[in-house]
Amino acid sequence: MTTEPTEPTNTAGHEVRCSLIVLNFEQRELLLDCVRSMLAAIGPDDEIIVVDNGSSDGSADAVAETFPTEAYPAVRVLRLPVNRYIFSLNAGLEIARGRFVAFCNNDMVVEDNFVEQALTCFVDDDVFAACARVLDRNGVEQGTRTAGYWKHGLLFYEPLPHSETSTSCFFAVGGQSFYRRDLLNDIGSIDELLWPMYHEDIELSYRAWKNGYRIVYAPGSVCHHMGGHTSRKVFTATQLRSFVRQNELLMVWKDVTDRRMLVEHVLWLVPRLGTALLRWDTGTLIGFCNAIKRLPGALRARRTVRPLFRRSDRAVLELVSSSAIGD
Repeated sequence: MTTEPTEPTNTAGHEVRCSLIVLNFEQRELLLDCVRSMLAAIGPDDEIIVVDNGSSDGSADAVAETFPTEAYPAVRVLRLPVNRYIFSLNAGLEIARGRFVAFCNNDMVVEDNFVEQALTCFVDDDVFAACARVLDRNGVEQGTRTAGYWKHGLLFYEPLPHSETSTSCFFAVGGQSFYRRDLLNDIGSIDELLWPMYHEDIELSYRAWKNGYRIVYAPGSVCHHMGGHTSRKVFTATQLRSFVRQNELLMVWKDVTDRRMLVEHVLWLVPRLGTALLRWDTGTLIGFCNAIKRLPGALRARRTVRPLFRRSDRAVLELVSSSAIGD
């Protein structure tokens, strides 16, 4: 991997405002469409960083050839030798120069207002992230305005209807959200404890809420997302289910500190696993076994993040409930 110095200024000597970090693996044409749309959405002091996860389809070369540096100085390509899935975004974060950063999927096309409208949501110093409004290619809402709740010993989210005004939001969706770079560096970015994917954006957002920050919904920042193309090419349905189940557990073990909630979590493990056995739900069983293997790592991470927490779990859940956010 080759990186560049993270100078805070662009080629014109201006401070970089926002770095859009686009993650790619084997999606050459989708990636080119994505970058084209972003070029129409960025301002003169923004940049686009394409992080290529060792693609073999010529994706990185296609970006370099289609958007040469001489004509498109805002576009940079970071070539990684292997696929590190969603966590390669952290490599992009290391070389990002903007005051704000956006974690972006390659299979989306953004509208011209995508960047400007997201950044208008950072009006207060405690805003950690802003989540864009995401539509599928048919214009159907993908439900990125969310509430959070605790049930049967686990943290869950529910999509809320689109709101024309900005509201609080339980979590910033990992592929379509903006963050304050300084706060992201302060509390830590997406955690490889949750390798290889899923819930890493929820865990990061929950950690931010517990650190005293807020996540908001950016209704005017719009993108169109196809969704799921890369993960379905690499993993089976059972594997994908196991990742969800694994990371639901790891998130609790790392971040939940309320004793009553932890007791409830443990008590629900037995019926949850019993039901999985009766149904031969191999995804859930594999996910549990993999989570147990990572329990020592979760406990180490817990000791690191706990001193930074400024809110209790129950205080966070009150703030991110559907009644508090407004449905």
